[in-house]
Amino acid sequence: MIKILLQVLSLVGGGIIGWLLVYFDYVAYIYILHPEAQISQYLKWQLEKRQFKPFWQTLQRRQGEIDKLTTRGILFQIVWLVLAIFVVTSTTGNFGKAVVMGLGLRVWVSEGREFVTNKPLLRQKLFWQIQKSGNDQELKWYMLVKIIVLVWLVWNY
Repeated sequence: MIKILLQVLSLVGGGIIGWLLVYFDYVAYIYILHPEAQISQYLKWQLEKRQFKPFWQTLQRRQGEIDKLTTRGILFQIVWLVLAIFVVTSTTGNFGKAVVMGLGLRVWVSEGREFVTNKPLLRQKLFWQIQKSGNDQELKWYMLVKIIVLVWLVWNY
């Protein structure tokens, strides 16, 4: 009984950590990658003033302005895919699998929302590292392949 409880806790904990890892990308964007950007300066000011709720609201409302996140680029997606296949097929612990799957699911959910509401923004976020614009057909194929991969990974979990 305790063993099952620990497995469930590691699964849930890993999933939550994986889901939240994307927010470290925002921190890197604000403090390291693009501290000169107006949105970065405003968010830093809110954090310095300990305005956590307004910070969170601003981050949610103005996510479209933060367009060069590492976790949203196609190169990171390829690295994530290799890592996810390795972790799911080679490790026995639930925690590591859940972290990788939580991260992948979080990124896919964000991309799915942007695919439906703002395809140009999704193209910009996805292809900025390779200097490619992409088109709607390529985005559609990307989203389809990614959901197939996620389903396959969950199936082999």
